[in-house]
Amino acid sequence: MATAPASDRVHPRISVNDLALFMVSSDTARMGIIRRAKSPQKAPMIRYKDARAAICAYLSDPVRNIRSLAVAETMLQQRHDDPATSPLLKDDASHSIQVLQALRRMGNQLAQYDFHSAPKNQSKLNIAGVEISVRADLLVQGVSRSAEQIGTAILRMTMDDADNESARERRRNMGLFVATLARLHTEHNISSNREPANRLCLSIDIQHGEVFVAPNANSRRVNDIENACRTIAAIWPSL
Repeated sequence: MATAPASDRVHPRISVNDLALFMVSSDTARMGIIRRAKSPQKAPMIRYKDARAAICAYLSDPVRNIRSLAVAETMLQQRHDDPATSPLLKDDASHSIQVLQALRRMGNQLAQYDFHSAPKNQSKLNIAGVEISVRADLLVQGVSRSAEQIGTAILRMTMDDADNESARERRRNMGLFVATLARLHTEHNISSNREPANRLCLSIDIQHGEVFVAPNANSRRVNDIENACRTIAAIWPSL
């Protein structure tokens, strides 16, 4: 008996950012997103890896010593200027420096949050039979009316392409969907004695310079996500 291709044996899966993109896309674009999720191209490198590590270390530092970001920026600049560095690494270094500089400009927005290191091993989120690759970059702790609360933060580092009102609204909706998925991830996959709280579940869009918080009235977005995952699961076998 013939063996099914590996891609057919794998259950439906999608990244958190691609699911957020799916939520704000046309039906035609959605089909392309599912196809890419089913047959992903192996990336030659992990984009923003060093910038992400530096940002997580900085935000989880109780004193938030800005020097740690400066050290990371210097290292990335040296990598960029090194003649032996490949064009791909040069490009990543350049964009990573932009991310670090953008984060500095978000100091006031992020000052209110108490960030902590996130667990290295985190389960994936499963909704309606679809495995969603969502990973908390940071834990967020807080207290409300003597109740200890917890949330998670997801860093988004893509370039700011929102150059008109329609694009800005689209990016905003993506941010809110990612924050909603952070809330679901906190509830289902983060082990803690603290109570999950929407106000502490964040999508930090660094290059856009905005923090999106999971809305309190979130049932509509959760329902929309569940319906989208049902659609993905239904279409997946036919692609």
